[in-house]
Amino acid sequence: MKRFLFLAALSLCLDMASAQTDSVKTETLPEVVVNADGQIETADKVVLLPTELERKHSANGFDLLYTMQTAGLEVSPSTRSITTHHGGEVVLCVNGMEVQPEDVATLRARNIRNIEYIRTPSGKYAGKAGLINFITVKMEYGGNVYLAANEGLAYKNGEYLAFTDFTRKGLTLSLTATADWAHDHSYQDGHDVFLFSDGTTLARDITNDSSYSKTNGQAIRLKLTSAGKSHRLNSYVSLARQAQPSAVSAMNANYEGRYGGQTVRRISSDSRQLVPTAYANYSLWLPKGQTLDFTGTVSFGHNNYHSLYIETGQPSICSDVREDHHAIKAALQYGKSWKQWLAFSASLTHDHNHYKDVYMGSSVGEQRLSTDVTMGLAQLSGSQERYFYYVSMGLSNSAVLLNGTRHHYCVPVAFYGGNYAINPRHSLSLNGLYTHTLFDPSNKNDMTINTSSFEAMRGNPDLAPLKVLGNTLSYNGQLGKARVSVSYDNNIYLDNIVHRFDADESTIYNTRTNDGTFYGNMLSATCSYFLLSDRLRISATAIEEYNMLRGNEYDLSRNIFRLKASATYLIGEWTVRLNYCSPYTTLDIREPYLVHRRPVYELLASWNHHSWTVEAMVHNPFRRYDRRHVTMDYGCYRRDTWNYHEPGGCNVNLKLTYSLGYGKKSERGDTEINRHLNSAIMRNF
Repeated sequence: MKRFLFLAALSLCLDMASAQTDSVKTETLPEVVVNADGQIETADKVVLLPTELERKHSANGFDLLYTMQTAGLEVSPSTRSITTHHGGEVVLCVNGMEVQPEDVATLRARNIRNIEYIRTPSGKYAGKAGLINFITVKMEYGGNVYLAANEGLAYKNGEYLAFTDFTRKGLTLSLTATADWAHDHSYQDGHDVFLFSDGTTLARDITNDSSYSKTNGQAIRLKLTSAGKSHRLNSYVSLARQAQPSAVSAMNANYEGRYGGQTVRRISSDSRQLVPTAYANYSLWLPKGQTLDFTGTVSFGHNNYHSLYIETGQPSICSDVREDHHAIKAALQYGKSWKQWLAFSASLTHDHNHYKDVYMGSSVGEQRLSTDVTMGLAQLSGSQERYFYYVSMGLSNSAVLLNGTRHHYCVPVAFYGGNYAINPRHSLSLNGLYTHTLFDPSNKNDMTINTSSFEAMRGNPDLAPLKVLGNTLSYNGQLGKARVSVSYDNNIYLDNIVHRFDADESTIYNTRTNDGTFYGNMLSATCSYFLLSDRLRISATAIEEYNMLRGNEYDLSRNIFRLKASATYLIGEWTVRLNYCSPYTTLDIREPYLVHRRPVYELLASWNHHSWTVEAMVHNPFRRYDRRHVTMDYGCYRRDTWNYHEPGGCNVNLKLTYSLGYGKKSERGDTEINRHLNSAIMRNF
């Protein structure tokens, strides 16, 4: 039945497309042909040409790309994210320069000339699922001012963004500031059964009494760029702060078996993190088709974390952790191209991270962890009028020093891809890799941290990187007024990292370990259809997954079908949008566990008038919490949990945006704030 629905959805899209005329109005431009559909397939990328109607109804780059309904991309303006339908990472660029989501959120839609979507990125972006490059209008001098405030009226939260830049004679100076806060009442109910090594059992039922947490964050970044005929400099300094001043939850627990009775559990924690960062990228174009590219990043971080666990009749568990962290990253790349559409490049990268964690409280100890990852790659690429290909191969060495004990992991890596433009309306692409993922530093650990009187998290100093082989094959095309994308994604995770639960006579231990192989298969089909002079845009995506986990600890498989649909209507200065995602049950390999997700509904209305945009959004209006049912039998631990997630539940948001451009048309300075806070702390709860 699921496969029938999948094929029916695809057949409906094709039938709708075949009803339209296939005539194309063309206009010759340098090296491209512009058609009335606004999407051109070329040898190495697809060029998206926004219309004046689409710019008029969009405040920024995210809004514009969503309104254009590009098949194969998952665009979420509310969360500032762009991925492929299989969850692959898409790099964001503005005028060829990599940026952060905040940059695209401040990019005025009216300043965007066209958008390049590369499905098989190569070079330093080899291995990514895609790349989006926003091409903006150019100016001799001037700049932009962008202000945005987003307030949550049901789930209490706020996000604020301010940006300004100024460009003159190739130099651009920009300042970006962000702030956010949230009051979260998410909680968890559940029924757990534990089996100890002496044969005794313990059943625990947990119900929520109260739950509340506060979070807030701030970030500021000052950036300077310089663009000349033969060079480009991109540099910035930033400071990011993230804090959880308080997180308190109270639960009622009822025990049966090994010991019985009712208890009251109270957990409180707070944390504060501060990270200054300096970044520089310099590109130099040399004679005879040669290029040099250097990138360097230095960051320092300080993290304080405190927690207290109190349960009736049990000893209290407290944790006080102080962490200092520094990171140095450097990359050097040389490239050479020939007129015969052939290019060669070589790159060397090195990432150094060092953590010093001091644990006090119930678990006392000190951990020093250093990781050094060095990778060398050589790449060969070529292209002709209709096709592009690249192959990149090399070695990656991970050196780990944990409390004086050294570990080395040397892994061959390879990235490859190709794209074939059948004609300006249809193309085929392949994107593949064989590489490794770095372990979470909080798991490369030899500490044991108690999480209750009979539960503990145990670090694994022997945890090794996970190796992955992945391939994505896709077809993309236009059929009349429809845009269609069909893709098959296959991933194999070798030395898969899972949680393993062990028991002795008194304690259940949770340890991350390498075990078995994960096989992931996903088939997706998307059709976007334009009606009523392109004012009504309907999109549907059908996704079929079959995932397997085979190892000594787990032997699991799951078939999953889900459907996503949206409708967007553009009228006057108004945009009305409806989104829907069907319920489904999936196999999450991180724990692992089975999780059932509820349907998602979303209604959005926005008004765009000159420099102002007012937007109202209602997310999941029928329930306060996004409920997720998690189940799994780990042998010594049987889990049956309901997670009530407030940010994913009923959410009424009101957003106000002001955007103003001034001066004589100039290249816009992009913005980039690094808000990722790296941490190796093993937390109790």
